[in-house]
Amino acid sequence: MKQWQNILIKILWSIAGAALIFLFVIAWKAKVAKKLSQIQVELVGETTKALFMDENEITQILKDQGVVKGTIVERINLTSIEQDLEKIRWIKNAELFINNQQLLEVKIQQRIPIARVFTVSGSSFYIDDQGWRLPLKQLTVLRLPVFTGFPTDQDNLSAPDSLLLKEVLFFSNTIKTDSFFTAQIAQVNIGSNGDFQMVPSLGDHTVLIGSVDNLADKLNRLYTFYKKVWVQSGINAYQVLDCRFDGQIVALKKGMEPIQYAPGMMPFQNSALATMENGVSSMDTATATIIKDTLKKVVPIVIKKEAKIVENKLANKPAVKVVANKKSTPVKINKQIKKKDNKLNNKSFINKKKSAKALMPTKITSKNNNNN
Repeated sequence: MKQWQNILIKILWSIAGAALIFLFVIAWKAKVAKKLSQIQVELVGETTKALFMDENEITQILKDQGVVKGTIVERINLTSIEQDLEKIRWIKNAELFINNQQLLEVKIQQRIPIARVFTVSGSSFYIDDQGWRLPLKQLTVLRLPVFTGFPTDQDNLSAPDSLLLKEVLFFSNTIKTDSFFTAQIAQVNIGSNGDFQMVPSLGDHTVLIGSVDNLADKLNRLYTFYKKVWVQSGINAYQVLDCRFDGQIVALKKGMEPIQYAPGMMPFQNSALATMENGVSSMDTATATIIKDTLKKVVPIVIKKEAKIVENKLANKPAVKVVANKKSTPVKINKQIKKKDNKLNNKSFINKKKSAKALMPTKITSKNNNNN
């Protein structure tokens, strides 16, 4: 009896499971047979403002793929539509789903540009915080730092150009986090050697940044200079601020010319004059003439002395006779001793008696004084 009961229970559970599956299939078929009631597009992410694409343009893209109001839900491939939308450069992420009211919700996350880059040919493009190059297509005015002098506008970048673009991205992300420099930096010029020069929004000067190494420290030093020196001296007092040297800011006031050195003639550098003269030859004629004048070798002035050897005959000379009531003048003896290697020959003084150079006249007392 119990065996029949167990069999009956299993049969009932099987019928209930089959019924549930049947009802689920019917419900699914009823759902997929329904049509879209509406399409809703929403911009999400850091900003909901339409930068490159708005809701109408997204709706038009869906319409081109056959997704419109009244489309049968079963015919919509959500995954394929998401992949197609993410191929658009201005779209960072796309999510689509259909709710129970047959409403197609489309959530679009835009790529947000952080800088505008101008190439040497005059074309330009945007870059976002991940380094993606975005074509110029904007629906709103964007206030972004401008980089000029990028070497190429090709999509496939070489290794040096790709590295330079990463440095531009690093520079942009660094100033993005600082509200002061976001407002102060108006333009950044890229030199032919890859160095960066900053043009500020306020002030008539140029800031030499150099490479992006220790960029945060360079900007901190520049901010300190602005705060403690620049404001007190006047915003237009300087023409160049050089941040390339560690721990300092080299400022050049207006009206002054920077010190220029010939190749190989840096301060405190030991270099031969011949090497410096060779370096001048590669410069222009006017500059080379000035620098060559400063490179002339200084020839020491040698004063030739004709040393006459005078034999010392003082020992053989008779004593000077003193005559009374006559003024006697001491005999001047000129002695010029020839030096060898700037050292006196000490051997000449060995075993030689000292003799008086001159005999002073004796004092003669007058007779008148004696009588008195």
